[in-house]
Amino acid sequence: MDRLSSVLSAFRPKATSVTSLRFSRQREHLSLSSDSSYWLYMISGELTLTAQGNSRTELKEGDGVWLASGQNMDVSLADKRQFETSILICEFDFGTKALNPLLDLEWQWIKVEKDDGIAQQLLALSTLLLAESLQPRCGSQVIVERLAEAYLVQMLRQFIQTQKIQLGLLAGLSDIRLARAIVAIHEQPQQAWQVASLAEEAGMSRSVFSGLFKKTMGMTPMAYLTSWRMRLAAQRIKNGDRNLAILSDQLGYQSEAAFRRTFKKVIGVAPGAIGR
Repeated sequence: MDRLSSVLSAFRPKATSVTSLRFSRQREHLSLSSDSSYWLYMISGELTLTAQGNSRTELKEGDGVWLASGQNMDVSLADKRQFETSILICEFDFGTKALNPLLDLEWQWIKVEKDDGIAQQLLALSTLLLAESLQPRCGSQVIVERLAEAYLVQMLRQFIQTQKIQLGLLAGLSDIRLARAIVAIHEQPQQAWQVASLAEEAGMSRSVFSGLFKKTMGMTPMAYLTSWRMRLAAQRIKNGDRNLAILSDQLGYQSEAAFRRTFKKVIGVAPGAIGR
């Protein structure tokens, strides 16, 4: 399994809505659910998005920004004389930020400018997505949702290939050596991995591997292994897998009690509280 698919097989993005919004007033408010991820694409005009803590980004026509999780933002138009400022909003159910490791980002949002190489690689999909969403025809809703999902996966692929992200899982997957160890964890979470065996997967010495992994991923290899197992468990429980004895065995735990303790410590709630 390739490095991105090793994550997407467990946390698959699903487009829940694709809409366009027009802004006409100088200052407006945009509220996006924290339970969803978003891709915002400037169709026309220019604006500035300002979130809590004064994090802000300016978007011009053809620019886009990926939000790992939604938030409340103020929208300011760049020019009072603008007659039309519109933005395409793609909303995704991509698992919560607490569960999906792909959403562990150093930044709350990632901007892709129009002239960026990533934007050029996505141009064909952007054109199709805009055409279907702005001029609805028979079956457009289904087509638009699938196009939005393909767009997100392509964008994540570009983030990895261009090493755009510097910290977290996407950064780790961008390093071909670390990626081998990370994919091994993803594909065989039940394995009794140790730092030495993961370093061997990466083709690195134990000390160099440990240092690079922590610097890139923001945590030690064994901490990531535990985090992946528990997030995977939470995702499976959320999807209806309630047999904890079998689940704990599948994730490398010799006792259900040890699994329960680790789950509560990592996720913050007992397994039974997931999905309620």
